[in-house]
Amino acid sequence: MDEYNVVVTGVGGQGVLFTSQVLGEAAVREGFDTKVAEIHGMAQRGGAVTCDVRIGRNIYSPTIMERTADMVIGLEPLEVLRALEYVHEGTTIVLNKAPVVPSSASLSDVKYPSMDAILIELSRISKNILAINARDIAMIAGNPAAQNVVMIGFISELGKLPMKSETLRKTIGDRNSLKYRDVNLKAFDLGVEECKRMVC
Repeated sequence: MDEYNVVVTGVGGQGVLFTSQVLGEAAVREGFDTKVAEIHGMAQRGGAVTCDVRIGRNIYSPTIMERTADMVIGLEPLEVLRALEYVHEGTTIVLNKAPVVPSSASLSDVKYPSMDAILIELSRISKNILAINARDIAMIAGNPAAQNVVMIGFISELGKLPMKSETLRKTIGDRNSLKYRDVNLKAFDLGVEECKRMVC
């Protein structure tokens, strides 16, 4: 593998940066050259955030070029549409079906698009789309804020990332304080199980 490019997108407060850092650190632990870059937005609650994670043997630039993403991880479904510039027909898109509707939408006539409309738009470019309700799964784990960890568990089981699932799980455990470790590891494991249920 020369390189593997992952775009992580969502809004502030969803753990976009944490997700990207876990992917990057797990890749480094397995000996890959890795670059992680926050390229759009700020990690403030409700603001759009996009990070690039580039994994390979010799990675020189931290940013992903248009139409070269191997995977897009959408923690918020509408934000995936904003990341379409990175998508090509072979891109795997994994998105969380639980929306974060901005407060501005309730104060205007602008309607948040339906999930069906979002999926139809995405399918015009890529046929490799997997959508899960990470919020419901995170609730089962014990913390709705663990939606991003559910997503990491899910993608780890797809077999598309160059890192092993156990490396990602250990990285999450090591990056969490004792207070959150058990919940996050459970969220990861539930994400793995959801992938097995959907894909296998």
